[in-house]
Amino acid sequence: MSPYFLVGLFAVLIFIGLATWRTNQILKVWEPEENLLISPPENLARLAIIALAVGLGFLSGESFRALGWLPRHPLGDIVIGIAAGVLLPLLLYYPSKWVETHHPEWYSDVVVRSIRPRSRSEWPWVILALFPIALMEELLFRSLLLGAFAPHVNILYFVIGVSVIFGLLHMPQGEWGVIGVIFVSLILSVLFLWRESLLVVVIAHWLMNVMQLLLDALPLTR
Repeated sequence: MSPYFLVGLFAVLIFIGLATWRTNQILKVWEPEENLLISPPENLARLAIIALAVGLGFLSGESFRALGWLPRHPLGDIVIGIAAGVLLPLLLYYPSKWVETHHPEWYSDVVVRSIRPRSRSEWPWVILALFPIALMEELLFRSLLLGAFAPHVNILYFVIGVSVIFGLLHMPQGEWGVIGVIFVSLILSVLFLWRESLLVVVIAHWLMNVMQLLLDALPLTR
């Protein structure tokens, strides 16, 4: 495994961690006037990180198959990704509502508020903007971490460690948000290793984010 790959990957992860922490601090005291999800600078930054992640994949020395870039059964991956992306948010929906009602201090909707569509015309753009987020995070945490490191580590402990780190990056959503994301990350990791496919987890992740916003927008959730 290339040292340039290791240095580059951990530099990107540290950058994302610091940026997430800083965003959390800002959102506690400031509510943006525009939807951050469809902000051009934000999306350009995500596309730049995606391009960097692809470059790191080439530097890793691992095969495209190991990184999940060449799925063996893409149609099956699409079906499984859709099923996971729809079912997982529904599975977490009622536990999340219980937490919001009985222990509101465990959850913060500050992130959802900042990306929630503010008009009907924003919905298509928000749904579209959620895709590069899913692609960026799955490239880093599933393809480059799990895919590249799986042959060299104890995969069980590594999956747990990666999922905990991924969950902690969602601290702006509170303790329940972290727990929920760790659970989802474990499922996505299993899907990635089972299917050896980046496609299945990107679709699942994207649809989960879309479903979260759709469920949040339902009148009965207010």
